Amino acid sequence: MNLLKETISFLTDKKLVVAILFLLTFETILQFGFYKPFLKKNSYASNINRVTEHVVSKRDVLDPDILIVGTSVAFEGISVRILNEKLQKSGWKTQSIAVRGSELVVQHRILEEYLQKFPNVKIILHVMEPGMPWVDRNYVVDPTLAMLSELGNFKAIPTVLNFEYNLQFPNYLYLIFKSVAYRKDLSDFVINFNERLKAISRNNKNPNTNPWDYENNHPESIDEYNLSSVDDCLNRLALNLPLEIPKASNPDHRRMLFETCGIASVVPQDSNATEDTKRYFRRLKKMYDFIGNQNIHIINVFAPYSDVIRKVNNAGRMKVWQDGLAEALSSHQTLDQMDLQDSLGATNGKYCFDLIHLNEAGMKEFSGILADALEKKLGKR
Repeated sequence: MNLLKETISFLTDKKLVVAILFLLTFETILQFGFYKPFLKKNSYASNINRVTEHVVSKRDVLDPDILIVGTSVAFEGISVRILNEKLQKSGWKTQSIAVRGSELVVQHRILEEYLQKFPNVKIILHVMEPGMPWVDRNYVVDPTLAMLSELGNFKAIPTVLNFEYNLQFPNYLYLIFKSVAYRKDLSDFVINFNERLKAISRNNKNPNTNPWDYENNHPESIDEYNLSSVDDCLNRLALNLPLEIPKASNPDHRRMLFETCGIASVVPQDSNATEDTKRYFRRLKKMYDFIGNQNIHIINVFAPYSDVIRKVNNAGRMKVWQDGLAEALSSHQTLDQMDLQDSLGATNGKYCFDLIHLNEAGMKEFSGILADALEKKLGKR
């Protein structure tokens, strides 16, 4: 009896009640999105909100027939402006909802949340990354959790499970509680309060008035590094080594280039199907079923990579792609692909920012090539 009284006394203690009410109020405020405008610029959470909110807010200006979906390869490598300028005479309008670092499950959630906002979409250009099936994971990484949390965190849980991820208890906490998802961002907000406010002020003073969210403006090129392989990159560009930075580069660019070399070095060199690739294409089928059920046609686009790693995407690897894509699309359409990996030439360093992403010149060149290919394939609307 004394234990019961002590328990009741503890639970009704004013300090505890006030603390619980404060936490519940704080969590509710976060759940309703009041913190979103204060997220750190270029964080995964901030990026996905900025892209989706911008293209939706501009749909009266640019209501597309063709929607581009993908990762940073599409985000950095395709100019919506150039595509629309070149396709104008054919009557097609394009928009991009590609987001940096977005795995298939994130792309799927983006479409679930926003595809209905674009009722005129007849075609989705899905820009592929040839190495992705071989690095597919059965666990969820923090960047993916951060983006899923912004796309209806409670809705994301059944989708993640359906996409064959093994969720751990901390993952559930991340997706359920915004206070958990935002813990690092909130910490940075407190520590760098002045810098965060200055960044918000700059954004408010210089809003993006274009109907597209982003256009690559990075002139840096890997051409002057004369890289012959990933190992050559790792050996010569290591950050602890003295190196004269070429004119077409800078220290930040060198660092980012070295980082992509590090990523490329751990990607399996397999060109045959694996358990990871099979899981990747099962996930892709779920996404394509969602699109196909809305009578939207899918065109798979393979964009150019740096010639330093282009050879990795050999005939064997592309055969796995052909088979996997055909199976993922089989319920709705036949495979319709545009393989433009070689479209910038056998030696394309002047067009590349790093091993995977194009620079400004590459974006302009590739966007023109893609527009011409689309016009030839689609004809007039």
